[in-house]
Amino acid sequence: MTTLSSIIPPVSVSTASGTLPASNGGTGLTSPGTAGNILTSDGTGWVSGAAPSSAVAYPQNAQNGNYTLVLGDAGKQIYSANTGAQTITIPTNASVAFPIGTVITIVNRGTNTIVFSTTGVSVIPNGSASALPLATLTANNSVQLLKTGTNTWESTFGTLTAGTYSYLSVAGGGGGGRLSGGGGGGAGGMVTGTAAIAAGTLTITVGAGGAAGGAAISAPGGNSSITGTTAAVGGGRGGQDATVGNSNGGSGGGGGGYDGATSIAGGSGTSGQGNNGGATFGAQFSAGGGGGAGAAGSNGGNTVGGAGGAGLASTITGSSVTYAGGGGGGQIYNGGIALGGSGGGGNGASNAAAATAGGTNLGGGGGGSGGGAAAAGGSGVVIISAPVPAISTTGSPTITTSGGNTIYKFTSSGSITF
Repeated sequence: MTTLSSIIPPVSVSTASGTLPASNGGTGLTSPGTAGNILTSDGTGWVSGAAPSSAVAYPQNAQNGNYTLVLGDAGKQIYSANTGAQTITIPTNASVAFPIGTVITIVNRGTNTIVFSTTGVSVIPNGSASALPLATLTANNSVQLLKTGTNTWESTFGTLTAGTYSYLSVAGGGGGGRLSGGGGGGAGGMVTGTAAIAAGTLTITVGAGGAAGGAAISAPGGNSSITGTTAAVGGGRGGQDATVGNSNGGSGGGGGGYDGATSIAGGSGTSGQGNNGGATFGAQFSAGGGGGAGAAGSNGGNTVGGAGGAGLASTITGSSVTYAGGGGGGQIYNGGIALGGSGGGGNGASNAAAATAGGTNLGGGGGGSGGGAAAAGGSGVVIISAPVPAISTTGSPTITTSGGNTIYKFTSSGSITF
């Protein structure tokens, strides 16, 4: 009779006081080792060693310049000690397929703000329901980013801030006055600044130039504006004859001339946007020049109207352009030409010559006249410089690039969406 023991040889099993050999599935260890140790395999046997630390490690990848995240950055800290501009690009899933749940920490110990390039990717800051069109991390701050969707990352700690755009708004220039020494038109107000980039649409308004004086009095320029920023105030109109005077504006219009001993003061400019217009030299029908963004208009002289006030230069487009010059004042006698201010100010004229118009899309004031044709103010302009491209625009702005920024120059009203 065949028995089970004749088929399966007996196996030696250790007793409570013995050791199970490795050949029989045991550890082969003859000592329990140190308390708290664990067993790990080295491929040929078991080794008793200390338990690993439970602390989470974030290996460091030092990057002080522009950098694009790679798959190997998952679970790491990107450490920056930048001394200049720095952009970190978060690639789309199609470019680098980070698994959902990936954590990457960004540490900014540099001196400049880190800008995140996120084209095709949404980055949602703590406490927000929506992504930032342009996320930034200021110096001496850190942020941890967690991938929660195919192209969505959220910050789990740290503060992401909205990036900013720079802008220039120049209003339309005022029209030059006519009759008995018409005053020069004031330049359009000029406003510069920065604002946070937020998701949504900004309405852009570009002010028209004011009409020249003729049978009707001259007109002030139209305002220019961007949603959420200070509006640039249209230039004041040039004075016209003794009974009409001038008007205030972004930059004040010049005084109107008349035959009398009393001088007429120029119009007042708007604080922070432009300067006053010049006064009339009353006895000689010599009108003052319109104020400019950079200087007041000159008073009328004995034989010639006052020069227009100078404008101001801006490099927002990447090159220096001067805007918002005041228009020159008119003079009833043939005394000469009163020059408009730099930045599109139109020239004033005597009785025998026509004045010149303010510069188009420069916001220059129109030249005044001493009896001939006065001139209209120039239209304004709105320019936005952003470190990220807009989603869409209306109004057909001219789009260029400079210094890594996209420049949108609006010469007519429209909109821009980030």
